[in-house]
Amino acid sequence: MKLRDWLTLVKLSRAWIVLLCINNAFFIFLAWVAYPETFKLLVGIMIVFSIASIVLAIFHVWKGQTKQDKVFYKFLRDPSPEQESGLIQSIGEIQKEKVNDLANKLRMLNDQIDEVKLRSLDYEDFIESWVHEIKTPISLLNFVLHNRKEEMSELVYQRLEHAKININDNVEQILFYARLHAAHVDYKLERVSINHYFEDVLLELQSLLDEKDVKVISQIEDVPIVSDERALQFIFKQILVNAVKYSNEKIESFIWLKTGFDIVKNQYYLRICDNGIGVLNSDLPFIFDKGFTGDNTKRKQSTGIGLYLVKKLCDELQIEIDVESKYEDGFVIQFLFPEI
Repeated sequence: MKLRDWLTLVKLSRAWIVLLCINNAFFIFLAWVAYPETFKLLVGIMIVFSIASIVLAIFHVWKGQTKQDKVFYKFLRDPSPEQESGLIQSIGEIQKEKVNDLANKLRMLNDQIDEVKLRSLDYEDFIESWVHEIKTPISLLNFVLHNRKEEMSELVYQRLEHAKININDNVEQILFYARLHAAHVDYKLERVSINHYFEDVLLELQSLLDEKDVKVISQIEDVPIVSDERALQFIFKQILVNAVKYSNEKIESFIWLKTGFDIVKNQYYLRICDNGIGVLNSDLPFIFDKGFTGDNTKRKQSTGIGLYLVKKLCDELQIEIDVESKYEDGFVIQFLFPEI
């Protein structure tokens, strides 16, 4: 039994201790009046007996409280009728009505939690099924675009490619949103090649880059990082799509990619910079909030989900994010990968 437990019990029993002290003071006075010759001996015996009684009483209360706590927490974990009956026996019939009311509410809440879990599983299954089904028309669209390109004008082809990229992006956002809200998320952590993954993402977004006339300047060298392949590709794609979407059409637009080692933080980094419209200083602290689109007119068309998912995935994978921006003067985002 710890000192803190003793002090707590003394505090809870202070009324009885005060009452015992008052009684002792009264009997000490009687002993002084009735037996003055043995007064000191009687007082000494009384004090020793009182202290022993207090200690034994506190120990008994602590033991009983420990047993009640054990039964109570067992009841909280499983508010079944059997555990409810055990709790009532432990604390006394006088608390029966309160325990019954608490047990009924706990069982109702557990039923609601089970129902929500079941709905969540149904939702995840539906989303994954929907994503699987929607990939069929997307694949057909992709097939048509690659095999009937000569039958379309350059403008029509670019617009259809742009639409396909947007559809793919939205589908991936839905899928990752559903997975992040699942009860358990599986990540396949392995050594990854940033250069390889960026090549795949840039190839997928090439038509969008061409349409918006955005150049990519790459100074990427493979750095030793361990992460999840699919999540990392999704993160890269979201940042690049945003950089293209919010490019400044009045100037020659570019996206600069760079990897390196941060000596101060002792971590490898990936930095993505652009010279787009940037973010208002007042909006910068909130760009990773779900549904936040900011005050910028061009960003009003956004759903505010992409960067939210990026932040959630980075938190899950222990990737730090630093952002810098000046309105109408570009946006910089840096990913710092965990040490391995």
